[in-house]
Amino acid sequence: MAGSYNDGQVWVAELVGTTVLCVLGLGGIANAVLPGTKGHGIGFLGIAFCFGWGVFLSLQFVGHISGFYNPAVALAGAVVGDIGWKRMLVCISAEMLGGFLAAILVWFTYIPHFQPLEVVQQTDDNLCNCCDLETGGVAIIKQELSAPAHRYVSAGTRGEQMTMNKVQPRDAEHQLPAHTFGQTLRNKLILMTGVCTQNSNDDANEGSVNKLHPGARVKAKSQACGPSVRQRIEEDQEVKLTVFCTRPSVRKHYWLYCFWAECFLTFLLTYGAFSISNQGSLAISDAADTSLYKTGLQPLLIGFLVFGLILCGGGTTGPALNPARDLAPRIAHWILPIPGKGPSEWWYSWVPVFAPCVGAVLGGLFAKSMKHMLVAGL
Repeated sequence: MAGSYNDGQVWVAELVGTTVLCVLGLGGIANAVLPGTKGHGIGFLGIAFCFGWGVFLSLQFVGHISGFYNPAVALAGAVVGDIGWKRMLVCISAEMLGGFLAAILVWFTYIPHFQPLEVVQQTDDNLCNCCDLETGGVAIIKQELSAPAHRYVSAGTRGEQMTMNKVQPRDAEHQLPAHTFGQTLRNKLILMTGVCTQNSNDDANEGSVNKLHPGARVKAKSQACGPSVRQRIEEDQEVKLTVFCTRPSVRKHYWLYCFWAECFLTFLLTYGAFSISNQGSLAISDAADTSLYKTGLQPLLIGFLVFGLILCGGGTTGPALNPARDLAPRIAHWILPIPGKGPSEWWYSWVPVFAPCVGAVLGGLFAKSMKHMLVAGL
């Protein structure tokens, strides 16, 4: 891939390519989830397109020099013998720096939308039982998130397991077990209306949604009440973190489900990318056609591969598929003076680093074995 170029040229190419990839990808996330942006709420489809297009453009710009842009894929390339171990270290250093620079550029571009929450009204009144969440108050926040932004932020990973949506019938069936006739009647009302009704029993009077049921959900502000101040602050912190790095959609057994998702998707990414590259070098004999394939069709196919993998398998983790896209921006989130930011969630940071590396190595080895079968068939 970069046999005729020296380490310095490869380092620059990897730096530029990874920066372009992460600027487009992280910029798409920022535009989708940060409140007040013109593209707010474009959803997962738009984010997947930004990452896929970022891969395509990076390969178009500097792919003729080097085209890894991913430490996991660079590791796989060294394992299968496509590049040397020294060249792998050169690539990884440039890729991590590129991801870090991209995070800073995206943050600087969206500084007006990284501002802290502005509480325009706050009350200590108990407007309804399901809104009085431990802090004893309801906040009306100026910045609001659209439904697609709420879904991508995956706010359900908080300990309370709450979101800003109404109780849905399919959720309430399992979340509201009946123990008495009165509770049964009340649960039926919730199933029919989709909102929580006032209750006079002792548990409800304590003002905690967890007293109703640990999985019950908070009503939206459009139903005349809003989230607690603490809950809205936590959600804003999660939004800002999501711009930089991935977060699990569920916390329970995340080490199993999220590791598998990242590993499997990166396996498909590496195997697919290596196979697409092998097809160009083995199945096309004409030099002009090979050049056209490698500079035009090959980057487009890999870009569509990334787009499809994120769209079909990214619901569990984000996903990362690339340590430079997650770890480097997470470090930037930790360092940058972002108003109102929360923790960088280092407890999860190992998953989007080690899982893609394992998946990429396995994908590279599988692609190499399939390449030998293709050569034998030719």
